[in-house]
Amino acid sequence: MPLSILSVSPRSLAARAGLKAGDQLLAINGMPLRDFFDLEFYASEYRLEIDYLSSSGDRKHTTILRETAKTLGIEPEPYQCRNCTNHCLFCFIDQLPPGLRSSLYQKDDDYLYSYAFGNYITLNNLTPNDRKRIIEQHISPLYVSVHTTSNNLRAKLMGYQKDFDILRLLRYFSKHGIEFHFQIVCVPRYNCGEELLSSLTDLTSGDINTLSIGVVPVGLTRFRQQLTLLKPCDRQQAKDILRITEQFKHSDAIVQAADELFIKAGEPIPELAYYGSFPQLENGIGMLRLVLANFKRKKRSFAKELQKYRQRYLMLTSTAAFPTVSEIAATLNQSCGEALLRVQMLSNRFFGEQITVSGLLTAGDVISQCQADVDECIILPSNIFNHDGFTLDDYSQTELKTALQRELLIVEQTFEDWEWV
Repeated sequence: MPLSILSVSPRSLAARAGLKAGDQLLAINGMPLRDFFDLEFYASEYRLEIDYLSSSGDRKHTTILRETAKTLGIEPEPYQCRNCTNHCLFCFIDQLPPGLRSSLYQKDDDYLYSYAFGNYITLNNLTPNDRKRIIEQHISPLYVSVHTTSNNLRAKLMGYQKDFDILRLLRYFSKHGIEFHFQIVCVPRYNCGEELLSSLTDLTSGDINTLSIGVVPVGLTRFRQQLTLLKPCDRQQAKDILRITEQFKHSDAIVQAADELFIKAGEPIPELAYYGSFPQLENGIGMLRLVLANFKRKKRSFAKELQKYRQRYLMLTSTAAFPTVSEIAATLNQSCGEALLRVQMLSNRFFGEQITVSGLLTAGDVISQCQADVDECIILPSNIFNHDGFTLDDYSQTELKTALQRELLIVEQTFEDWEWV
């Protein structure tokens, strides 16, 4: 199938070569194009011999010579993401109520999105051609939800019936140079304890190109009617998981436990050295330590930002982040020499109180629970909004500001920056 061009940037190399929106790319240097990744992969050469169909259906050819600092300028048609075919017992999407943003219900399991965006995939839906392409185009690293290396248990947890050997596939890819970041969602009575120890042993044995392994507790919402009865990780189970992950601290692969597990276990968040280059940050692992580290660098400028408006502030945060945010507020108040900030912890009433991270707070919970005084501005973490600035229940930042009837200061989730709304 040819790849349709959605748009061409003005004055770009593609525009200069005569390519237009509506044209269909057939091949670059003789290589057929299937999707955005092929376009990026084959267009990396200096000389591009491009075969295409014009919007009028005429077959044409053009040559582009790549120039430093000049973009090709082609935006291809939207990619059709491959969906997940599993039925995981703990799938978070199955635990969502109706009425949220439509994108939240998409169960993607696409290896191109895994490489491009760090999305975790299962590898269960790969065809022989997919496997060949991953190796030939060296689509690496991939982010993979393993959960367990026991094939029978994995099939039970993930709700598939086909014969699938996850370790065999990982070893096959590893022999061809493909590397991996892994995720294990710990579900009590299923893949914890000895099963977790066995899985970590397999993944760090040396015959799999493991870069990192994130170990996280299962997330359970209150919307689990007619779903398999599961239990959340309690304090003792969190301690047991941490004890197991600690056994792998000297392995070549980085094995890291989620911030939530340390909080549940009542143990301090590890120091920076534990997280290395934060390979599991997109999984939320190391977020609290990074917040503290960045706050230490930004403390003076953030304090000046607060003081110049002569306001008082209420910092709203989640259950999991409350101790960290309280520490930040105390440091700022001491630095400013006045009680400039106070902190309020918000329960997740929408999803249920087992959900403790700030990224899953809704505008509804912010509005209904906010206890700001008349003279207080609100400080919120940026991760309650998506990239377009909307909450899970579809409030824009401006709409939330209007509902709260006061100024909002949105602090980037790792404390790198902030902005007023």
